[in-house]
Amino acid sequence: MAQTLADLVIMNGKVITVDKRFSIEQAVAVKDGRIVAVGKDKEVKRFIGGATKVLDIRGKPMLPGINDSHMHGVFLGGTMPPLALDLRYPTVKSIRDISEVVRKKVESTRRGEWIRGVGWDPGYLEECKENLNRLPTRWDIDPVSPNNPAFFIDFSGHTLLVNSEAIRLAGITRATPNPPGGEIERHPNTGEVTGIFKELSAQALVSKAVPLYSKGQKREAILSAIKCLNAEGITSYTDAALGPGGDNYAGGVMGADCIDFYRELYEEGKLTARVTIMMLFGEYGALRFEDLKRGLASSKLPEGWKNEWLRIPGVKIFADGIPPTKTAWMYEEYAGGGHGSLCVPGKTDEEKYNELANMIVYSHKRRVQVAVHVTGERAIDVTVDGFVKAMQEKPGEDLRHYIVHGDFISGQTAKRMAEYSIGVNVQPGIKWTISDYMDTLVGKDRSARQWPLNMLTKTGVHVTASSDSPVTYPNWRQGVQSAILREAKGSGKVSGPEERITIEEAIRMYTINGAWQDHMDEVKGSIEVGKLADFCVLGDDLLTIDPQKIRDIPVLITIVGGKIVYDAKGNFSK
Repeated sequence: MAQTLADLVIMNGKVITVDKRFSIEQAVAVKDGRIVAVGKDKEVKRFIGGATKVLDIRGKPMLPGINDSHMHGVFLGGTMPPLALDLRYPTVKSIRDISEVVRKKVESTRRGEWIRGVGWDPGYLEECKENLNRLPTRWDIDPVSPNNPAFFIDFSGHTLLVNSEAIRLAGITRATPNPPGGEIERHPNTGEVTGIFKELSAQALVSKAVPLYSKGQKREAILSAIKCLNAEGITSYTDAALGPGGDNYAGGVMGADCIDFYRELYEEGKLTARVTIMMLFGEYGALRFEDLKRGLASSKLPEGWKNEWLRIPGVKIFADGIPPTKTAWMYEEYAGGGHGSLCVPGKTDEEKYNELANMIVYSHKRRVQVAVHVTGERAIDVTVDGFVKAMQEKPGEDLRHYIVHGDFISGQTAKRMAEYSIGVNVQPGIKWTISDYMDTLVGKDRSARQWPLNMLTKTGVHVTASSDSPVTYPNWRQGVQSAILREAKGSGKVSGPEERITIEEAIRMYTINGAWQDHMDEVKGSIEVGKLADFCVLGDDLLTIDPQKIRDIPVLITIVGGKIVYDAKGNFSK
């Protein structure tokens, strides 16, 4: 009898199990971090003993723990004060605002000390909205920071703004060539470097001069991020792009040593979320085949493959950029011209494709899961070609490769993805954020087809959802709301109503589908007997509430492995 008594029983709730039937129950019993019973209150009461903690959630809804299946945990923690300035909207609404925030920071900063910031968004900067070709430049921030190098990553992580002092310290001049896959923006008339560096390889030219975050700061960043995620009901997340390729990204906050810090925290029992790491190799972030080969040869990727707390199953590769900076590779031109391109080395499109395909095939043959950042429809097509090539050369491997973002997937390509079990990791919250801007940049018709969630779901593609934080704040309720309404943050206009999905489909994207991507759908992602006891309890019922209010639903409790790791009001941790 003692063996059947639970450590924890959660009762009097609306338990949204996310099982195959999407069934609703009342109570759950937990023993040794796993679920031993799910059912009605009267059925689960028999698991209560003298030492059992009983949690009455008072009719509130409970979901499986949320899986933010693509984000940047260390980077998220590194964007929080005091490590970096907050340049997000609505804190910053114009380039003038950026200058003012920097001016105030300089007043309390020692001469020569680097000033970091994250989150500026041209879609919300007044001057950029008036002129689509306008971005902030070093000349906007030089007057307020003449003696302090400034290093500001935009909301997407793909564009860097620096001042003249940073350019000087990095040794960059008009003669410095563009690196493979990146662009040093120059003034069209004078050729002077403007302070804008697009894509990771270009950013790395400046990052090399930025003092790296200390070990203590990186550990603090990880713990700050996990605390933030737990408060959002997130119990699992994928920290993408950690490794040698992150050493020169965002001031080194995503370097290879971060993996060691994660391992240390795991061994110390300080992880309160389950972490999957996708590694990034090479100076320019796995843009070159040779870098990837060397990285895989020297790494220990299989280590931790079956660990339920810390997993390192594969690698991340970059194929192209992002639509807002016109670096996503598209068939049709952007407003103002340009198609973007693949960001891997090569003199021709064919050479670039071969480089990308070689990386995918090589990784696949070594049973390494591959996540490819790709957004433009032309780049998506060739990336899927690479995946298909790999699986045809070595069939029978259940590696669950996936594309990250996949903004402009066509119906024909979606069918190929479903056939070969290639997943896609989408970010509905980004669609909400940039929808109005994309209407202008690619036209309303194409913008309406960005992230075609309904088409992908109906085609049978494995669709997972994430925040890409710190690109967006890790509020998955906002992602759910965006997926079912497809409204724009600024105007409220609906973009592509035919691509709306149901609330059930949206919840699955943030739970069981993410578990599939992690090769863990047998042990997490739904509330079923035998699975890990990871849950989140909400303050309102997202199944019945006005959809316009989903994003504001509070998280009351987060439980990981049967232990409360977040209690909003402190009522349940006693």
